[in-house]
Amino acid sequence: MQKASLLGVPIDLGAETLGVDMGPQALRYGGIVEKLEHVGIRITDLGNIICKPRDEVAPGSPKLKHLSEIVRVANETAVVVEKEIKKGQKIIALGGDHTLTLGTVAGASKALKGDLGLIYIDAHGDFNTDKTTISGNIHGMSLSACVGLGAKELVNIYTKGVKVKKQNMILVGTTDLDKEEELLIKHEKVQTFDMLDILARSFGDLFGMILALSKRVDNVWVSFDLDCVDGLYAPGVGIPNTGGLMHREIMAIAKYIGKKCNVVGVDVVEYNPTRDIEHKTADLAIEVAARFLGHDYNAYTQYMDTQK
Repeated sequence: MQKASLLGVPIDLGAETLGVDMGPQALRYGGIVEKLEHVGIRITDLGNIICKPRDEVAPGSPKLKHLSEIVRVANETAVVVEKEIKKGQKIIALGGDHTLTLGTVAGASKALKGDLGLIYIDAHGDFNTDKTTISGNIHGMSLSACVGLGAKELVNIYTKGVKVKKQNMILVGTTDLDKEEELLIKHEKVQTFDMLDILARSFGDLFGMILALSKRVDNVWVSFDLDCVDGLYAPGVGIPNTGGLMHREIMAIAKYIGKKCNVVGVDVVEYNPTRDIEHKTADLAIEVAARFLGHDYNAYTQYMDTQK
């Protein structure tokens, strides 16, 4: 049986939308442990990283809001992730906002001595820096920091410098980019496959990019923001997406990654249970996590269980 450690990072300081700090516990209440164990993943629940509430944290610089607490949480997250990967565990990190990736990727990169690829699936690029940001929200800087761009405090979380080489990173599913962010992505020659590419080119080229990545690196981290999925299937996010990935599309991507890559860890971020409808988003999050790790958990497997 595959072994994985579940870690909650209930941080909401990287964004303005409240509610995502409840995500880890809500997914636990939704049965994520039992459902993943059912398909063959033995889960060790490590509990949550302690994150200070917003009213106890000074906002600090308007270009890097809540920087000190975000860095502290990221460093503590990185310690746990490094330790668990060295023990041979897969990681499932539950957010919280997308700043949690600063810690998970840093920990994984150190544990694996930099032999790490990153597939970042998000409606947004998260490729701003303190120089390009409009909002100052650090969840919009997570990906750029992982590849060594932006404020030194973010770039140097846990270890100094680059955590993932730019050529070993793919940004998938974007629908909304800030102008300066888009220019930076082009300047840095980041591999991208946005929603327009998906509609125009389908999955052949994307799967080719993923397969090539799996041959360049021995290990892959997947960072999955639920807001990349259309709001019809994932209403429980900060801003539901009216033009995102359909259910079959995200499941196909997740299944392909799970089959072709050695996925060492998965982030599932931005789940807001206060906005969910009939547990749609929670159920999708659990199903996607299973597929990223090479397993199926879906309506068919649930039906077949009733026939035993």
